[in-house]
Amino acid sequence: MAESVRCSVQGCEGPAAGSLEVHSFCREHFIFTCYEELDECSRWQEARLSPDRTSESVRQFLGECYRQVAQFASNVKEFTGLERAQLIDILLRATDLSRQLRQSPRLAASIPVQLHCEEPGGTWEEQTQTKQLSPHGALLKCQHPVRAGEILLVVRLDTERQVQARVARRQRKIGGVQEIGIEFLNRDNFWGVDWSAAEAVVLRA
Repeated sequence: MAESVRCSVQGCEGPAAGSLEVHSFCREHFIFTCYEELDECSRWQEARLSPDRTSESVRQFLGECYRQVAQFASNVKEFTGLERAQLIDILLRATDLSRQLRQSPRLAASIPVQLHCEEPGGTWEEQTQTKQLSPHGALLKCQHPVRAGEILLVVRLDTERQVQARVARRQRKIGGVQEIGIEFLNRDNFWGVDWSAAEAVVLRA
């Protein structure tokens, strides 16, 4: 008889009830992981632009989430009242994220910019390039230490347009360069992108 699949979380001996992104999980860890991943998708969606997420990876996760919860629905009597409520909450959050994803596109683009910081005791400037754009911000590399909430002046080196932005998220992987997500304080299509197009195009004129 084939050995039953176990939860992939270290130290958990529970039987697998579902899977996400090629990992198997028991009911408890499936629900926990869904919430963790939904939080990560939400941060990306809110213009914080998590470097660990792309629009395609968000779509894939949400699709998996839908399928697994639908599968659980056929065995709903096996779940406790709390677990059923959590699954409904997960489904509602995934639905809302899917709707927002359609409304707020992301675009991989390398645009040269200069960052200016005039915080007391921490004035600096740095030339860098964007990695991703959104209607409300960007993901880019930054070598200077920054903190969440810090205000930067962003200058496009190709058009000389300027905008103030708030550091919404920062992350540095081991051995890697720091990446930050910035959120504009005003939202006047700073990037000059036709976001309504089927494939967004950067307008440089």
